[in-house]
Amino acid sequence: MSKHEMMVVIKLLLEPDTAVSSTLDGQSRICNWTYNTLLSHAQELRQGFIETQNVEIAKIVYSERGLRNLLPKLKEEHPFMKVVHSSVLKNAALRLSDAIQTHQKSKKGKRKGPLVRWPKYRSWKKSWFSLFYDEPNKGFKIENDQLILSLGMGQERKQRSVSVRIKQAELLKNKEIRNLRIVKQLGLFYAVFTVRKSLPETKPISRIAALDPNHKNLSYGVDAHGNAFEIESPSWLKIYDKRIDELKSKRDRCLRRSKQVEVLDSDDKPINKTYWEPSKRWKKYNQTLERALQKRREQSKTFLFTIAHRLYKIYDCIGIGNYAPNGNGLTTKMRRAMNNRSLIDRFKQVLSWVAVKSGKTFFEYDEKGTTRTCHCCRHVIEGGIKPHIREWVCPGCGMDHIRDENAAQNGLSEVLRNLAKKSGEYPQVSCSDLASIMRRWAWRVLPGGVFCTLRRQNSESIAASGN
Repeated sequence: MSKHEMMVVIKLLLEPDTAVSSTLDGQSRICNWTYNTLLSHAQELRQGFIETQNVEIAKIVYSERGLRNLLPKLKEEHPFMKVVHSSVLKNAALRLSDAIQTHQKSKKGKRKGPLVRWPKYRSWKKSWFSLFYDEPNKGFKIENDQLILSLGMGQERKQRSVSVRIKQAELLKNKEIRNLRIVKQLGLFYAVFTVRKSLPETKPISRIAALDPNHKNLSYGVDAHGNAFEIESPSWLKIYDKRIDELKSKRDRCLRRSKQVEVLDSDDKPINKTYWEPSKRWKKYNQTLERALQKRREQSKTFLFTIAHRLYKIYDCIGIGNYAPNGNGLTTKMRRAMNNRSLIDRFKQVLSWVAVKSGKTFFEYDEKGTTRTCHCCRHVIEGGIKPHIREWVCPGCGMDHIRDENAAQNGLSEVLRNLAKKSGEYPQVSCSDLASIMRRWAWRVLPGGVFCTLRRQNSESIAASGN
C-alpha cells in the first residue's frame, strides 16, 4: 500500500430474515465454542511447557499459527465445526493466538500500558462472536444489494451459503474490498467492510488555527486573521449520564443470579454443567442501558465529525494542545465530568483522521504554560491561574486576557514555530503574525450542522466576520 492510500471501514446494516439470523447465530456460537476449546488446549499445553520446557509445546502455544494448526484434528473430532467456513474458523484461532501473544509481551515489559492477563473464556450470551472473512472475495461476494456468505460444506460435502440484503449497498460501488467482518449489536446485524481508499495530496497551508482543549467548552480556537471561536460542548451528555445512572441503579437492584440453567451439548444433552441466568427484569434494564450507551456513542461521534469537517473546511492546518484529562478535578462533580463527559481524546483522533482523508495538516503542540503566560509580553504568572478565574489582567503589560483565548493565542505561536521547524522556513500564510482578536464567535452543533453566531462583549457588537 502506497503512502497515498489507506484502509478505511464502511459499516452497513444487514436485513436478514429469521432463518438467516438463526444461521448467523449458529455460526457465531461455533466460533465461540472453538475459541474456548482451543483456550482449554492452550492452558493444558502451557502447564506442560512450564513443567517440561519442551520447545515444541511452546511453538504451539506462543506462535502465531500454532493453535490454528490444531483445527483440522479438532474438525475430525467434532464434525459440526465443518458447517463454518474455514476462513472464519481460522480467524477464531488466530484471535486467541493474538491475545496470548499480547499477554506475553505485556508480561515481559515489551508492551506499554497496564498488565494484560491471560485470555479468559468467552460468553456468547454476553458478546456475540464476530465472523471474519480476511481475504478479498474468499467466502463472500456481493451481487447488487445482496451479500452472499459461503458456509462450510458440512458432513454432506455440499457447498452451502446464505444471502442477505445490504442496506445502502451503493456505498460499496467501485470499492476495492479487502475483508469483511459480520457483527451483531443490540440485536441488529452489520457488515463491516475494509476497503482501500486513495488519499489526496497534502494541500498547501494558507490558513491556520490553534485549539485549546478544556472542560468549560470542547475547545477554544484562534486564527491569525483576528478570529476567536468557542466550540460549545454538547449539553445532552449530562442528560445521557443522568439516564444511564438511573438505568444502572434500577438494574443493579434486580437479581443477577436468578435461575440456574444446565449447559447442553450440540445434541441438546446436558453435560453436568450449569450457569446462572439473570432475572427478566435485570435483562430488560441491561438491554435498555446498552441502547442508551450506544446512542450516546453514536451521537458523540456525529458531533465530533461535524465539528472536524467544519474546521477543515475553513482551515488548512489545525493544531491542538496535548492536554489529556486525567480526572484530577477539584470537586467530585468536576472529576466526573472530566472522566465521563470529556470528548477531548476522541476529538483529537477525529481531527487527525479527517485531516488525512481531506489532505489537510494536523498535529498536537506542547501547551505547557500557555494559560499562565501572557501572549503579548510573555510574562508568566507564578503558581498558575486557578480554574474558576476566566479573565485576568497581565501585571507585566496590563493587557486584559480571556483565559482560554490567551492560551489559544500562545498555542498559535507554537503552531507557527513547529511548522517553521518542519519546513525549514516560516510558513507563508497571510497574517502569519499574531493579530488582535477582532471577532469572537460561538460555535454550536445543531441538527443542521454547525451554527456560528457573533458574540457581544462590553455591550458592543463585534464586527462581522468573513468566515
